[in-house]
Amino acid sequence: MRRKTARKKRTTAYPSLGAAPARRGGAWVVLVLGALVLVNLYVFVWDTKTSVGALKREAEAKSAPAAALPSQPLIAPDAPPAAGSAALAAPAPVGPPATIDGKVGKSDTLGRLLKKSGLSAGETDEVIRSLSGVLDFKTIRAGQTYRIERGADGRVKLFELVVSKVQTVRAERAATGELVGKADTSQTRIELKALGGRIDSSLYAALKGAGETAALVDFFVDVFAYDLDFYNDTHEGDTFRVVVEKEFKDQEFLRYRKILAAEYHGKAGTFRTFWWNNAYYDAKGGSSEKSLLKTPLKFSRVSSGFDRRRMHPVLHTARAHLGIDYAAPTGTPVWAAAHGTITHRAPAGGAGNLVMIRHDGGIETAYMHLSKFAGDQKVGQRVAAKTVIGYVGTTGLSTGPHLHFGVKQNGVYIDPAKLTPMRGKGVTGAEIEAFKSEVGKLESLLGAIMITPVI
Repeated sequence: MRRKTARKKRTTAYPSLGAAPARRGGAWVVLVLGALVLVNLYVFVWDTKTSVGALKREAEAKSAPAAALPSQPLIAPDAPPAAGSAALAAPAPVGPPATIDGKVGKSDTLGRLLKKSGLSAGETDEVIRSLSGVLDFKTIRAGQTYRIERGADGRVKLFELVVSKVQTVRAERAATGELVGKADTSQTRIELKALGGRIDSSLYAALKGAGETAALVDFFVDVFAYDLDFYNDTHEGDTFRVVVEKEFKDQEFLRYRKILAAEYHGKAGTFRTFWWNNAYYDAKGGSSEKSLLKTPLKFSRVSSGFDRRRMHPVLHTARAHLGIDYAAPTGTPVWAAAHGTITHRAPAGGAGNLVMIRHDGGIETAYMHLSKFAGDQKVGQRVAAKTVIGYVGTTGLSTGPHLHFGVKQNGVYIDPAKLTPMRGKGVTGAEIEAFKSEVGKLESLLGAIMITPVI
């Protein structure tokens, strides 16, 4: 019985061994928590640098106005600066005013070129307003040079655009602070030049040989555009005479102004024209302008004529060719053959890019296979004779670059070469005497032009 009792006592003693460690673990937890509380109290309440109160006082000190801060010791005005402080005390040097030199781009307007030059919307508007009434904004062309200068205050001080050799426009900052526009036009002089020559190879070569530029060729061709086809009607031995205005700036030739009188004599006949009241007339006062140009472009050759039974070069079938084909390089300008209204301006199947123009007297002209149309024109718009309406191409059913030129009369296509053009209005009776007096002087100038005879 004693052994059983003793064994029972030993087994009842085991639970007391597990209770003691549990009590000791709880005490440690209490001690650790207490330590953490003390650390937090020290950091956030008692410490003079990290406590909530210290942080609040520091924030208030930083946000206080300058007047409330403790005054700093002042340096006497004549005291030498401390080493290394000069760069900090000296104001930043002001650089030279910004200057931009540029050229007008192909599609630039005044607003566009100012914007791409870095001007703000407000500055751009200010420049444009200052030049309103001073600059014709339509005269802005690619290649013109311009300059923009900014003053020390950063504002636009000057905008300058060289419109031509004789005109420059400027918008300058006035003493009042606003931009003021003005135009400077150089003085030029007009000289009359009477010259003539004989054609050996071409009109171009003959005029170049006489010391003139290619621009006079275009003037000469333009004057006789209603009577002569200078690509087929000129021949070796033909002669020409012309009285033309030439504009100079100092000794520099600038441009031709007006042809006052011109004569062309050759196998195609003798043609004379005289300038009077902004138009050209023959010696009797009849208009040199007719209802239709001789040709609507400068072409290389006639590649196909009017033929109602022609074999089509693409379709290889007999098909009427209701017009004249003028072979010319792609991009050659095409002119309106007479004054009229555009009735069609769009792609049209085998005709390619097509322009049609309705004229007086029941005449309508067609211009086919254009590479592109002239800009800013539209259906319903009135165009003058010799206005560029498009450019030679090979769109539609075409084997190469050319212009197909067709003419309708009362709705039916006719051969353009057989159309008899009507002359424009001549000099009226009230002006005929003054006209004849002026023409008499010009005829004397033409007659005085000597042409070296063929030896």
